[in-house]
Amino acid sequence: MNSYKNKSSQSRVMFLLSSNNFRQAYKRLQYMNQYSKYQKQQGENIKEKALKLQNLNLELGKQKAAKDKLIAENREVQKALEEDMKQHESIMASIKKDLNKYAAQIKEKQQEAREVDREIDRIIKEAIANSNKKAGTKTTTTKASSTFALTPEAKLLAADFLSNKGKLVWPVEKGLVKVKYGVQRHPTDASLTINSSGVRIATEQNAIVRSVFKGEVLKIIIQKRGNPTVLIKHGNYISAYHNLKKISVKTGDKIVTKQEIGEVFTNSEGETLLWFSLYKNDASVDPAEWIYKM
Repeated sequence: MNSYKNKSSQSRVMFLLSSNNFRQAYKRLQYMNQYSKYQKQQGENIKEKALKLQNLNLELGKQKAAKDKLIAENREVQKALEEDMKQHESIMASIKKDLNKYAAQIKEKQQEAREVDREIDRIIKEAIANSNKKAGTKTTTTKASSTFALTPEAKLLAADFLSNKGKLVWPVEKGLVKVKYGVQRHPTDASLTINSSGVRIATEQNAIVRSVFKGEVLKIIIQKRGNPTVLIKHGNYISAYHNLKKISVKTGDKIVTKQEIGEVFTNSEGETLLWFSLYKNDASVDPAEWIYKM
């Protein structure tokens, strides 16, 4: 490097000395100064550009590192999404399986409800026919065949029951109406419809069932499928208590208001439901209109 610098200096001196005159030497000196300045400027430009390139390389390196990190994170996210999708598919399959199970259980309960309704309807019609037979009432008309022939005592009881409309006690001390009276969507499967002849009350395990009004036990229904039902007659009104596990009364017993008549059944899922219905003669009525603030 030093040898190159010395050679360059000597060349510049020789270049000046070889001038023909002073003016030419001066111009050559100016030229060499300008060229030296130009070289210096070029060197600065090259240095500046080299620095910019270096900074650009550093920035590109950072961007590449950031991009590589983002790609790695995206891969992790994608992997997590794939795991979530698998879990979602598994959950959906489980839900579908459970829905099929619940749908079968719902249909079974609906079938049980229809069987209970048919049996209650048969018993009430039979009781109406017997009451008319005892009273010697002709049952040639539709009205006579669907209406109880009441004794004076039964008429007083029916009038007393009617005067307590909207004030009758609940058939259980604690409860919440889960299924209302009439046609409605099923509470757990909106694709199914329920036509309920009464209400279904969710209550606590081992809940005591009590009579909503004084009367007489008309019938205790024991079916092959489903749980027992107790029917209590209040003049020409009848209250029905279904899905019992234990019964504390028998047919013909005189009952007072709030008297214990049994306990509510609890299924394998821990659900304790009392099916409660009210009838005027052989037609069901909405219990919410009779029970206090139901």
